[in-house]
Amino acid sequence: MRPGLPSRRGALIGGLAAAAVWFDPAAAATSPPAFSSGRYQFTLLAPQRMLPSIRLFRLAGGSFDLAALRGRPILLNFWASWCAACRVELPVLDRLSQQTTNRDLRVIAVSEDRGSRDQVSRFIQSLAIPNLAVCLDPNGYVAHTDPDRTGAPFALYGMPITYLIARSGGIVGYMPGAADWTDPAAEALIAYLQTA
Repeated sequence: MRPGLPSRRGALIGGLAAAAVWFDPAAAATSPPAFSSGRYQFTLLAPQRMLPSIRLFRLAGGSFDLAALRGRPILLNFWASWCAACRVELPVLDRLSQQTTNRDLRVIAVSEDRGSRDQVSRFIQSLAIPNLAVCLDPNGYVAHTDPDRTGAPFALYGMPITYLIARSGGIVGYMPGAADWTDPAAEALIAYLQTA
């Protein structure tokens, strides 16, 4: 053995000790539950970022500051009318929004369409989704595929994509692709957002 290098046994014991420190049962108990849907899985953001102050423009008119919703859990979905998977997921989000009217959960769907408000409105009407809060982001100020271009806080790793935001205002993670938000694992994840 060369001087200054640990023995194999010492390296193994040191590695196990580091693993024991890394796995913290208390932290695991407070971690969000796993959720996967189709070929996608919920991805945690690390480090977790706080919900930024950013203006969302409602499809029906008017606007609000997203940060004003801190204290309530949020499912923030990004979609587009050209996206086939979005056409499947939006009605599910609409039902989720309707089911949660008496709870704190806010479900917000932000259109990334670059067309007119009327185009987005016609698309929403064709899906018959009356309960979902629909907002517009035609200039890409809320979500981006290139953060250097707009400085938008949410990355579009695919379409659709849904960011989950805890009651504390922390952006917990995201779910790419169309997800079954009625799945029991999704319900457990939403319940986690209400307590985090």
